[in-house]
Amino acid sequence: MKILTIDLNLENIIEYLETALGRKPADIIVKNVNIVQPHVNEIEENKAIIIKRKRIVSIVDSKDVYKYVSSQTKVIEFNNEYAVPGFIDLHIHIESSLLDPFGFSKLALKHGTTTVLADPHELANVLGLDGIKLFIEVSKNVPLKILINVPSCIPPVNPEMGIETALHRIGLNELKEIIDSENVYGLGEVMDYKGVVEGVRELVEKVLFFRNKGLIVDGHAPKLTSSELCAYISTGIVSDHEATDYIEGLEKIKRGMWLYIREGSAWRDLGVLIELIKNNKCELCLFVSDDLNVYELFNYGHMDRIVNKAIEYGLDPVEAIKYATLYPAIRLNALDHIGLIAPGRLADLFITKKIECINPHTVISNGELIYYRNYLIKEFNRFKYSEKYLKTVNTGSLRDKIVFAPSIPRHYGIENGYAYVNTIRVSKGSTLTKREIVELEVRNTVIQPDFNQDVMYIIVADRHLGSGDYTIGFIKGLGFKAGAIAQTIAHDTHNLIIAGWNSRDMEKALIEIENMQGGIVVVDNNEVVSSIQLKLAGLMSIEEPEVVYEKYSRMITVLKSKYGLDFEPFYMSLSLVSLPVIPEIRITTKGLIDVNKMKFITLVEDIRSK
Repeated sequence: MKILTIDLNLENIIEYLETALGRKPADIIVKNVNIVQPHVNEIEENKAIIIKRKRIVSIVDSKDVYKYVSSQTKVIEFNNEYAVPGFIDLHIHIESSLLDPFGFSKLALKHGTTTVLADPHELANVLGLDGIKLFIEVSKNVPLKILINVPSCIPPVNPEMGIETALHRIGLNELKEIIDSENVYGLGEVMDYKGVVEGVRELVEKVLFFRNKGLIVDGHAPKLTSSELCAYISTGIVSDHEATDYIEGLEKIKRGMWLYIREGSAWRDLGVLIELIKNNKCELCLFVSDDLNVYELFNYGHMDRIVNKAIEYGLDPVEAIKYATLYPAIRLNALDHIGLIAPGRLADLFITKKIECINPHTVISNGELIYYRNYLIKEFNRFKYSEKYLKTVNTGSLRDKIVFAPSIPRHYGIENGYAYVNTIRVSKGSTLTKREIVELEVRNTVIQPDFNQDVMYIIVADRHLGSGDYTIGFIKGLGFKAGAIAQTIAHDTHNLIIAGWNSRDMEKALIEIENMQGGIVVVDNNEVVSSIQLKLAGLMSIEEPEVVYEKYSRMITVLKSKYGLDFEPFYMSLSLVSLPVIPEIRITTKGLIDVNKMKFITLVEDIRSK
């Protein structure tokens, strides 16, 4: 029995129909509201929503509620405010919020989200199958419906290629152990798109198994086009959230893909892809957040933030709401249960005073009142995590082996000059990187960073096996003006990333990460300027979301005011430099990688003397 249908037994259904007929009293009545009905592009005025247990059983005129009321019925009355179906986010990695499922649920529900389809592949890369099982267990105990897409690619590329240091490998046999869990609804984004196109049997077998189980399979196909795109889709992977321009998005829609229009914290594609909706090219579209940090969740919201942006871009409010309610429910094959305010559906809805600028203040999820006029009504009981999930940083011999500044190869025979270096260029708001050859000064054989070109050192080091493996390179465009940043968020295998201008600060950052057992740290002049401990797998805090928000806000203030860093969220942009499945150039524990060719490249292309 899956979580969306867990209440559907004969006894409950009889009770639902008797309540609908007025023979039994309702548990909750939401009265004097204007109901947004996205499936018919209408707003029904002055209605009452009749709720029994977890489900809506009837919609009636507000004046006719008397026959559903008893002394036990909770009647919640409004003044012709808008009732909107609970929002649905079909692609999110909760770990990126820096919050555990409890903390995330608290904020997501506050902003009108009642269902998410989460892919815990960050946790799985650190904790393996145990991590997925942990996520499943924790997610069952929160009021937010956290449905799960089990991770498809752990690690993201075939470990036999030797691309990076990975702690875990999860195959189909492992996934079979959890596929029948009540909140598992699909296979998460199949990131190794090159492996799929090349017909790697292990990948295609996973896709086929989940399809035959009647579950959805989500894709990940940045810049894939023409025959390779068709090959990818032909395996049954019919969604993608990586389109970043109109032409790419249109081709994927034409080829029958669901286009997940992403508007996250670090990568924002709504402004471009919304033109597909305006041009009536987007029947197979919906909104997702993908990765959303605690700062944005706290200040701007979740799916309400995306819908409001769509309205600002010119969509009619009811039309915009479709892409966070109706269409996600259709894609999930779950319109019988979520996505509408209608009889038989789960009682997932929120109230907002204005529809032109959505601001949920009262939220009902699964027939329970969670927030009432911005006050939290439902108690959230925290999960107690085992110590093994809270101590995951093992750098082993790294401190003895690591050299924080690269030297030119000896065969050049030059001590002072200029090196032409393959550099990772990052761009604000984009997941893509560019391979850029930059001229850097060489002093006493050591390649120097260049402040004027915004080129600084970048290291990715093993933090799982204690192997001491690491690679040093250069990153351009981060905008960090001094010191060093280190973090244990490094997609997707989540090794250790350190970016900095000098060896002393980078070493201090490494030591602090080891002491914290995971998190984010900023160091300058050998002093810790700011830090956030992320104890759960080195990815998530187990503190209350308000506490995490305050710490993150202080860090952002320092980084912007003192260090000139304007990437927000900076840690997401930094974390992607190690992900070898998104073009164009990445860095892992094993070396610099040309992603398009899936081959290692040298750091130094050429050198000249002074």
